[in-house]
Amino acid sequence: MDGPLALPLGDPGLDSADRADPAMTRLAGLRGALGVRVPEGFIATAAACQRMMRHGGLQEEVSRRVQASGGIRPDNIEGLSSSIRSLILDAPVPDDVADALMDSMRSLRQRTGGVPVRVLLRGRVWPLTTDGAIPGTGHDASTGLVSVISGGEGAQADDGGMTLWGPLLSGTDADRESVLAAFRATLALKYSPQATIYRRYRGLRDAGTCVCVGFFVVGDPVAGGVAYTGNPLHVRDDSVHVYAGAGLPESVETGEHDVDAYHVWRTAPRGVRLHSHARPDAPVLDDAQACAVADLALTVEAAAGCRQEVDWLLDAAGRLTLLHARLLPEAAPLPPEERIEDSCPAEALACGGVTVSPGAACGPVHVVRTLEDIRTFPDGGVLVVERPLAAWGMVLDRACAVVAEYGTPACSLGAVAREFGKPAVFGLRGAVEALSGVDSVTVCGDAGVVYADYVYDIVSAAPPAHNFMPRSPVHRTLAEAAHHILPLTFDPESPDFKARNCQTFHDIARYCHEQAVGEMFRFGSQQAYAPSRVKQLQCDVPKQFWVVDLDDAFPVGLKGPLVLASRIQSVPFRALWRGMNAIPWEGPPPVDAKGFLSVMFEATANPHLDPASQSAFFSEKNYFMVSSNYCSLHSRFGFHFVAVESLVGERTQENYVVFQLRGGAANIERRILRVQFVAELLQNFGFTPVVRRDALTARLEGIDRETAERHLRVAGHLTIHTRQMDMIMTDVAQLAVRREKLLAECARLRDEPVERMEGAGDGRPSDTDGGDI
Repeated sequence: MDGPLALPLGDPGLDSADRADPAMTRLAGLRGALGVRVPEGFIATAAACQRMMRHGGLQEEVSRRVQASGGIRPDNIEGLSSSIRSLILDAPVPDDVADALMDSMRSLRQRTGGVPVRVLLRGRVWPLTTDGAIPGTGHDASTGLVSVISGGEGAQADDGGMTLWGPLLSGTDADRESVLAAFRATLALKYSPQATIYRRYRGLRDAGTCVCVGFFVVGDPVAGGVAYTGNPLHVRDDSVHVYAGAGLPESVETGEHDVDAYHVWRTAPRGVRLHSHARPDAPVLDDAQACAVADLALTVEAAAGCRQEVDWLLDAAGRLTLLHARLLPEAAPLPPEERIEDSCPAEALACGGVTVSPGAACGPVHVVRTLEDIRTFPDGGVLVVERPLAAWGMVLDRACAVVAEYGTPACSLGAVAREFGKPAVFGLRGAVEALSGVDSVTVCGDAGVVYADYVYDIVSAAPPAHNFMPRSPVHRTLAEAAHHILPLTFDPESPDFKARNCQTFHDIARYCHEQAVGEMFRFGSQQAYAPSRVKQLQCDVPKQFWVVDLDDAFPVGLKGPLVLASRIQSVPFRALWRGMNAIPWEGPPPVDAKGFLSVMFEATANPHLDPASQSAFFSEKNYFMVSSNYCSLHSRFGFHFVAVESLVGERTQENYVVFQLRGGAANIERRILRVQFVAELLQNFGFTPVVRRDALTARLEGIDRETAERHLRVAGHLTIHTRQMDMIMTDVAQLAVRREKLLAECARLRDEPVERMEGAGDGRPSDTDGGDI
């Protein structure tokens, strides 16, 4: 990226949307158009920041570390973030960038009379489209006041921008080394855990975001904060909401301290209500100052033509300074008078909280007191904290709701919760103690109430969390790649199923898979020893099961093409087969009309699916690969693909059971619901499930032999008895009955005595009866 490395605030060169964040550069325009007071300052442009990241291969090393760690995951985000930030903090600043920063600092001192100044560094990260427009706005960055004002890491604007609060430089320590260290520290914040997760949830690529750093003279403010020109929660509340703390606005946004909250009437007579306060005997602002902050925010709103969120500073002389302005998102559609009453229901675990983000959700309780607690945060958990610290934002992609004992709607964590559509209730004093030890709760954000367990009427009526992935940069990139990866363009039964006809990676993988499976079952005719290794399972189940003996699972001298299950000396196979056959399958569940139509639609859209074809259902080859302590099942039951793999021996630390499920005949929504349903069942029996769209992988590891055998029965039972359930996933009553039935049957199978195989562990028995015919 070319262009100037540093420009003073108000320079025409900053009008280009790829040089500096539009919300940051707009400050000078607001000063000229409205006469409001804004800080003196300059901006290290996106070109300077990119030059820094490219110098000495720094960006390549960042990418290498991300790739080497296997990508960004919950279990590595903290360590990966720390590693990258340390890398940036230790990296040298290119000479041309360093010179540009120091020249700008000298010029800044001249513009402020040559006296020592206090300079605040504030970074902005924002996505940019290839045409130079701000994403999602339809406006070019140069359109001035009416262009959409981008949001912060806690500012929930549609463009996905985020604010990085950098260090504060005083006049006495603004030497070259200190300035460069502060610049590096601000850039490094882009890779903080919460900022990284924020970009990922918004579907923003690291390479597709620009970064700039503003240097603003802030003096010594006695107060600072945030003001909303409307209620971010309720559309009919048009009072100005002012949040104030001592010092910089960061004190309001971090969630670390109690702050004052004022509601100011828009018109005369100007009423002011102190809604909450840190120190009731010494409020940060008096009524006149609160009204002055409200007037500043309303002035910006009038110019922009839409509701605004502004950051402000107040100095000892009573002068207000505008530090930042951005769009305040649309409020929730429910007006205040239509909210659920604030009375505390008798069955509530906690009530009387402040609604910070509306909606409702249910999930397991996870209390977070330290960063160590973050590492075990479960997907879909309820985040319960004392203070709504910005750092806890690193789990908001996985959390279903947030509960805090303190905090206001203006803090970063609350703002991001609103942006993500995650219900949040703050101000629930004693919530950490009250909810500790509770398994799961329902959080009703609208009423500020927390209930025990799952409350269907509340959760079912709530809107889902926001999904930013469609139309996001990451989604567009994946969609382009998916065109060459995902489609299966030909049928394995077709005469055109040849290597030269593969058009996608899926075609190549399917071709290789079919060839490998074919060779596995054909090599009996080509090798003299092979017939003793591959046999068809002799059983009453109307499916073709084949067994491949990897080592020592068949009796020595076993004759014939068939083998009885009872003759296979494999511990995991016997347990899995018991689970698959102990309770006869009753057939598919009674299908509702919508479920049937869903299947028929999918079959129409995919000519390789024919739900009426029984021959396809029973003719698919399914195979076990077995040894005395190992079993791997790969099976297709109708349209559902199931794999179960297990190692069961005397070394507990090596034992595992893995259950995988994907596919189905119904639409994607029902298939997703089905894998979630099966994941919940497996979780009840100690498995750790991971669900991605309509694919499920559940693991159980480090277990003794007996535990493994018991849970293989559970896996076998679910392999058979969850077939075709995707067609009833919207029938709540029928699903509840099936859930209880499956749980009871799995529990009964798990609790059966463990079979001890004759000869197991003593070598393979010889075939004394001439083999299975």
